[in-house]
Amino acid sequence: MSRERRPRPAAAAPGRPAAAGHLRFGREKRLLVGMLALLAPLPLPFNDVVGWPVLAAYAAAVILFLRRARRDPPRWLPVWGMNVLGLAYLPLGALDLLVINRGHLVGPVVHLGLYALVCKLFALTRERDKWQAVLGIFFIFLAAMGTSVHPTIVIYLGAFLALSLILLMRLTYFHVLGDFGRDDPALARVPMRWLLASTSGVALLLAVPLFALLPRVRTPFIVGRGTGTGAVLEASGFSDAVSLDSIDQIRLSHKVVLRIRHEGPGAPREEMRFKAATYDLYRGGSWQRTPPHGTLDRRPGGRFQLSPVAPAGWISVTLQPLRSRSLPLPVEAVVVEPRMSTLEIDQGGAVSFGISPLEVRDYRVGLAVRPVLLGMVPGPQPDPTLDLSGVTPRIAALAKLAMGQGVPLDQARRLERHLSSSYGYTLDFAGRSADNPIEDFLFRYKSGECEYFASAMVLMLRSQGVPARLVTGFLGGEFNLFEGDFVLRDSNAHAWVEAYAEPAGWQIFDPTPPAGRPLQSSRGVWLLANQAWDFVSFRWDRYVLTYGLYDQLQVFNWLQARWHSLLGLFHRHGAEARAWRSVPGGAGATSAAGAASGRGAAVAALSPWWLAAGAAGLLALAALAWLLVRRLRRPATATAAYRRLRRQLARSGLPLPPSAAPLAVGAQAASRFPAAAPAAARVIDFYLRESFGGERLAPPDLAAVDAALAAAAEGLRLRRAS
Repeated sequence: MSRERRPRPAAAAPGRPAAAGHLRFGREKRLLVGMLALLAPLPLPFNDVVGWPVLAAYAAAVILFLRRARRDPPRWLPVWGMNVLGLAYLPLGALDLLVINRGHLVGPVVHLGLYALVCKLFALTRERDKWQAVLGIFFIFLAAMGTSVHPTIVIYLGAFLALSLILLMRLTYFHVLGDFGRDDPALARVPMRWLLASTSGVALLLAVPLFALLPRVRTPFIVGRGTGTGAVLEASGFSDAVSLDSIDQIRLSHKVVLRIRHEGPGAPREEMRFKAATYDLYRGGSWQRTPPHGTLDRRPGGRFQLSPVAPAGWISVTLQPLRSRSLPLPVEAVVVEPRMSTLEIDQGGAVSFGISPLEVRDYRVGLAVRPVLLGMVPGPQPDPTLDLSGVTPRIAALAKLAMGQGVPLDQARRLERHLSSSYGYTLDFAGRSADNPIEDFLFRYKSGECEYFASAMVLMLRSQGVPARLVTGFLGGEFNLFEGDFVLRDSNAHAWVEAYAEPAGWQIFDPTPPAGRPLQSSRGVWLLANQAWDFVSFRWDRYVLTYGLYDQLQVFNWLQARWHSLLGLFHRHGAEARAWRSVPGGAGATSAAGAASGRGAAVAALSPWWLAAGAAGLLALAALAWLLVRRLRRPATATAAYRRLRRQLARSGLPLPPSAAPLAVGAQAASRFPAAAPAAARVIDFYLRESFGGERLAPPDLAAVDAALAAAAEGLRLRRAS
């Protein structure tokens, strides 16, 4: 039962090529280009490059183009129409550049590219027009990739890669058919599953080493970091001037700031306190950061010694960019190895970088058993830790009553207990006055967040002659099961007090009630989901967004070490073989046993990851070989089956010239091999239907071709055996 064939549309006269520049297979090509154009700008609104209304207008225009292309009308936008539309956009472009974006180029340029691409889509009438549209799509794709930092951009990249490969392959296929005068829509479908999969795999295999080894630039983004994982929320708690709601603002974010890994046995404590910045001067409801006092001396090996105390343990810290020069360190830190040439320290003992880092920083910290506070000892000269700005008579009177008599250390402890037990923690400051926030906190509202408690204690201590300063940093954290690291988030930001309380010296005081301290983390499925996402996003940020020259040097060092290990393995085996040959008699067996043990030790020294990678590679090669054998054994088309039949006939003793027609091949096969003639005739019939009839064979037909080819091979084998 023959399949129904679609009628061919009217074509050019036989022997006459199509008009020069005519868009052959126009409907199929327009649909392909339109689908790629619809996908290209999708990430742009997420990166704040274009607004959602702009993307909606662009998508509506492209969808309108796709509907029109599906109907395949004869008339499209002429060249003069494109010129008119371009002139009409000039005032809009000037308004976009000078008024809306105020001189910033990225947004207006992308808007212009989207507008020009839409105009070009409606003017696809010639063969070269489609390539111009593809170049415009590629420009939009570069803008989307160059402004994207979220890990999900990989999904977009994969989809765009697949659709681009389909577009290029089908355009090439249509171009070849058009050159042969075949413009039948029935031929528009082409099997590309295996070709697409193999091409995508090769592209990815090439992309990974090229990304790892090509020279890196400092900031690989067009407009800096966007709003994805690589986006850096400015830690307002660590700016030069801190208001009394800065910690409240940063605590709204749950992004990971610090990752800590203990070196050696044991796990980090639940309450880790990282000191980031100190503040001495209080002016009108805000604190000013203590200026740097000097630079630390760099010891051999890139080590900075903070204290003569010997470290009792070490941790490795990964710091996300804070947009601050602060280097958060545990209060027990005595040694730091930051891979930096210079570090600064202020009068309060807070350590900072020379410049604000823009990428992830890794450093090691040596820890003492107890906190080691590095603040300068107060002297007779005017001391900022005794500045009385912000102290009112009411604050001083309350401080005297709460602190009582005794040594400063006991007084500070009594004041700490008074504040933490007599006042409540809240994040609701609606309707509060900003005239004197500390006095309102102490006498009117009697509630606030950590900066209110710490600021009030600093001013009250100073009113009684006890030097004190405000300190900001991080407190608490959680253990991430997926990473094996202890992590601190923006929500762990905290403020506390350092006071010079005789006879103990500088001491830490935290007057915030326990309910306001960021010590406890959420539990359950939501926590596990957040930790899993942190695991993915951190590695995306660390090894893709901020992957730089130092990481490349580590890759080269790793490759060099693996190469030398491989060479050493061969040299060891060669030396063992020479030793075995040089020992006569039974000693040779002993040497052979020693060589075998040496090889066993070398194998045992291999990392389990290397063994797993090797096993996975062997399995992949076996699977690929199986697929190739299966592919070669079963022809995918009748044309491949016909070519295999000709090779089988030639091996059976029937020479066939390349010019032999299919029917002539069938006739010669019937006269020479009668047993194989019916099966050979079926293979030839399917070949004629597919190659000359323009028919696309269904899976049952292909199975019949495979069975006929097998029957023909069996008939030829029986003829040779007889």
